[in-house]
Amino acid sequence: MYSPTLTTASPNNLLPRFAGDWITAWLDLDRDTGLLHIGAGPTEWVLEAYAPHKLTDALAGRGPVEVQFNPELFVVLLPGAHQLVGSSFFRLHP
Repeated sequence: MYSPTLTTASPNNLLPRFAGDWITAWLDLDRDTGLLHIGAGPTEWVLEAYAPHKLTDALAGRGPVEVQFNPELFVVLLPGAHQLVGSSFFRLHP
């Protein structure tokens, strides 16, 4: 049975290989509108957080940051945020 591994994945394709995959992306908060801009490779999403105050507090004083993003579940993992706001996972919606 064929089972793809990281070594068989193309380094040029930054999008998920399978449903539910997490991808490395950048996240930037537009402080005027509260919208989140998330990008990976040629793809960009503009989303809102379900708990914007927590995500805003976690991003205070920071510009674009590297995150892990699941585009199927609309969940962002912001490493280290749990120390500031109690969680590193944030649910988003379009």
